[in-house]
Amino acid sequence: MHRLFLVAGLSSLFALGLVAQVVDPQYQAWMKSMQPSLMAIRNAPDNAAMVDAANKLAATFDQVAMYWKAKQTADAVGFAETARGAAKAIAAGSGDKVANLEKIEQQCGACHQAHRFQRGGDNDPDRSVKSGGLPDGWSVRPDRGTANQINFTIAGEVYHFAMGPAGTFYRSDWTKSGDYQFSARLTQTKAPTHPISYGLMIGGSDLAGPNQTYSYFLVRNQGEYYVANREGDKRPVAVVTWTANPAIVKEGADGRQANTLGIQVQGDDVIFIVNGTEVTKLAKNKLHTDGMYGFRIGHNLDVDVDQVKR
Repeated sequence: MHRLFLVAGLSSLFALGLVAQVVDPQYQAWMKSMQPSLMAIRNAPDNAAMVDAANKLAATFDQVAMYWKAKQTADAVGFAETARGAAKAIAAGSGDKVANLEKIEQQCGACHQAHRFQRGGDNDPDRSVKSGGLPDGWSVRPDRGTANQINFTIAGEVYHFAMGPAGTFYRSDWTKSGDYQFSARLTQTKAPTHPISYGLMIGGSDLAGPNQTYSYFLVRNQGEYYVANREGDKRPVAVVTWTANPAIVKEGADGRQANTLGIQVQGDDVIFIVNGTEVTKLAKNKLHTDGMYGFRIGHNLDVDVDQVKR
């Protein structure tokens, strides 16, 4: 039963991202309370405990909605109210629990994207990066803007990504199908202003066109991983929401974080590995596996990639 609530992990994006956004102490207190409520839902020993945690989460979203109403910020009000409704549905046992948790995830992610700020309340736009062009053979699909806002260089066996907008990196001669393995060590070299992810991409098709598809395997500084599918211009669909795992090395005091990520396609299964430890195994039919492969790097990050095995 607890597996049903793994999706709640990504909802921490709302709490963790927005804690840094707003200087109001009461708002920060609401944000900090969300993750404990989500964990309580996921780890509830019985239905009564789950209902109590869900009601607490719904009450928090109600406070958040009122906060944004006072600021006349209609989209944020809508995100909070929709998430509140999903939390109430969980408490009432109405509808599918996983679907309701996914709805909370979607609202949190949308609000985070629309109202992302740095610590101190300053705006957190994609930073200005001087691009030197892309290495020969490589392409990038940025989430926003253009490739000129990203600096990607290769020195020896080290790929260095200095990001403005987030982007998906690929090359036409990096393709795989059937059974295969792909792995690399990824090192975040500087601490981000809020949790931002990076990792491996597989199964890419039409990456320069309107019907892009791929799957990706990401980690972020808190020691969590994530697996999702991209379908065209729609929001990514989580296959495994943000989930902590002790195999993942967390960000250090110096802002650095290094982990070796691996994807192994084997028969009907896809195995996801961090630092030699399997963190999850998924059915191949839930993912895109045949096609181009490469890297997915989040906005404003500095990431080194080496020890690439393909």
